[in-house]
Amino acid sequence: MNALTEQSQWQLETIESGHDFTAVAGVFSDAAFVDYLHAQTAMVDYVEPNQEYHATVVIPRRSVITGQQEQQEDDQEQDEPEASWMPMPLPALKIALAPNWGLSRISHRSNSDLRSYGFRENAGEGIHAYVLDSGIHVSHRDFGGRAFHEVSFVSSEDDDDYGGHGTHVAGKIAGAKHGVAKGATVHAVKILDKSGTGTTSGLIKAISHVIQVAEPGKALINLSLSGPRSKILNEIIHEATHEHNIPVFVSAGNAGTDACYFSPSSSSDVFAVGATDMNDRVPSYSDVGRCVSMYAPGSGIESTWIGSDEATQFLDGTSMANPHVAGIAANLMSERTFANVDELYDALRNMGTRDALNFELTKKTSPNNNLIAYYGSEA
Repeated sequence: MNALTEQSQWQLETIESGHDFTAVAGVFSDAAFVDYLHAQTAMVDYVEPNQEYHATVVIPRRSVITGQQEQQEDDQEQDEPEASWMPMPLPALKIALAPNWGLSRISHRSNSDLRSYGFRENAGEGIHAYVLDSGIHVSHRDFGGRAFHEVSFVSSEDDDDYGGHGTHVAGKIAGAKHGVAKGATVHAVKILDKSGTGTTSGLIKAISHVIQVAEPGKALINLSLSGPRSKILNEIIHEATHEHNIPVFVSAGNAGTDACYFSPSSSSDVFAVGATDMNDRVPSYSDVGRCVSMYAPGSGIESTWIGSDEATQFLDGTSMANPHVAGIAANLMSERTFANVDELYDALRNMGTRDALNFELTKKTSPNNNLIAYYGSEA
């Protein structure tokens, strides 16, 4: 049997990225697969199973808000008189009532005001965020025409988001109301189904696609998911970050343990983000440890949702924390040029609010980075 016949029988799929990365995915019978590997040892570096990865989200805290309810809340906010606690306008920042506490927390050094926040209306303009997730409800009004279906690697569904997770994440990155980078463009790269489940091969294909189409220095990847450690996943992330200057932001994970046990958070080439609550505590679900670069609001986070073009939803998880930081990164990338991803990562760490977090007693012994995401004009 020649190589072409074998490939047809096993339905092998080759995934290439640049000149130095080639992966082969397929389904094999155990015996035939082992025999094939023995015959191809000069070409195969290693083999790993096609593992599952899951969205890092916790049970919703609140029901979906419809467009009518949202309008009523907006009207109530508009009827409120200007509050005496509202800080003086920061240079180049517009001050407004925050639609969710997370936007407010990353705008202030201290946790004394969770109602107002500072933002730039076109922040992140010219930057493209590739959201590798369950898809995006691109017609949602919060995106204002800045959300697009890029590509899907989920064969059982069409391009739309049927789970809501990807829409929520994208809205926190770039929504005009709920987002951090209000001028950025989001691209739906669908790799998770409606249950929030994807595979290693889907992730590899998605990252390879972004490498092929994204403009280095003008694009970032958001991965709000977690799964078993994967050498091949970590290797293609290295390809994206260091060969193509595409920063990768990932959720730390919701296992409540060490983020270094999982991928993609175990990769030294990503910027992994853990979660905080309104009291600057790291929730029990958030992974911690040296692999977590920073923490950001993750509990009770409201963002865009599916079902209508005005729907929103409250969710918990490191999936919600990560897009806060991805949004800040998009803003910084639109403001200045970074020579490489490490320079951007260092800028985020240097901006972070230090030593304000409270960890559970069982997690205090971990080598934690006590940093909260920050994007404002305070020193």
